[in-house]
Amino acid sequence: MNPIRLELPTPFDVGPVNVYLFTEPEPVLVDTGVDSEESWAVLQMGLAAHGLAVADLQRVIITHAHVDHFGAAARLTANSNAQIWIADLGYDWLVDPKHKWAQRIAYYRDYFLAQCALSLQAQQMVIAYMTFAAESSKPVLPDRVTTFRVGEQLAIGGLDWEVLHMPGHASHQTCFYQSATRQFIAADMLLHKAPTPIVEEPPDRKRRRPSLPLFLDSLATVETLDIEIAYPGHGPLITHPSPLISQQRQRIQERKQEAFNLIQQGCQTVMELVETMYAHYPEHARISGLWMLIGYLDLLKAEQAIVEREIDGVWRYFVKRD
Repeated sequence: MNPIRLELPTPFDVGPVNVYLFTEPEPVLVDTGVDSEESWAVLQMGLAAHGLAVADLQRVIITHAHVDHFGAAARLTANSNAQIWIADLGYDWLVDPKHKWAQRIAYYRDYFLAQCALSLQAQQMVIAYMTFAAESSKPVLPDRVTTFRVGEQLAIGGLDWEVLHMPGHASHQTCFYQSATRQFIAADMLLHKAPTPIVEEPPDRKRRRPSLPLFLDSLATVETLDIEIAYPGHGPLITHPSPLISQQRQRIQERKQEAFNLIQQGCQTVMELVETMYAHYPEHARISGLWMLIGYLDLLKAEQAIVEREIDGVWRYFVKRD
């Protein structure tokens, strides 16, 4: 059977999140939405429309452990016998999200945001947003979690789906591909607007893995798949996604070039670039462009078009001279 899209509200700027229901041969839910009374009520109504209650769910499969995708997992285990399934890559985020969030917040607070030359007010906004996400992330008991691995097959809806690792938006994100029916459960890998390449804390706080280059590598993998219909984590279904992928690639290249041109003109810090490239946003909203801007810089560094120097604790960027 094909997955049934249920759209659940979230308090985040991204808007509603999609979860997907399979009713046969057993009730399975892919992703959960956030843990809020509003989202819980909408989920119950969505299940009831297909003759099901929360207690009927047998498995809940998590694509990636961002709070809009797994936030209600603990509540689901409290109200059903469902086992929560996630790739082993994301296990720690599911069972100990407070610790994982504490590590990320510490990296942003102590290193990343200052290196980007953000104002104190902007830094506080980012930390407040992350703290809210951390407080919204409820742990799932380890005995209620089953892990799977990249490359395995998951039986969902009477079909076998290949587990694909799709880092970029999240390092542990997995998507699911069904080759016979040309279906792709895309999570936040393939959206109508290119997803945010989240900056994640490196193990040693120095060698950060560039997220946007990883996303483009994952996008190249998606392009090798024969997809008729994709089920994204947000927004309507996507049919024949090749034109959308081409548009997103072109947009990223254009914005990368804009960043390069601004560096040529004398913009040196991340915050200067954010303030200029996202000047069309209200002032309080410009910070939302931070992660994509970092991605453009990562691409330019990989191409050796620019050099990054840390001066007085701040990253500064210069056009590379031959």
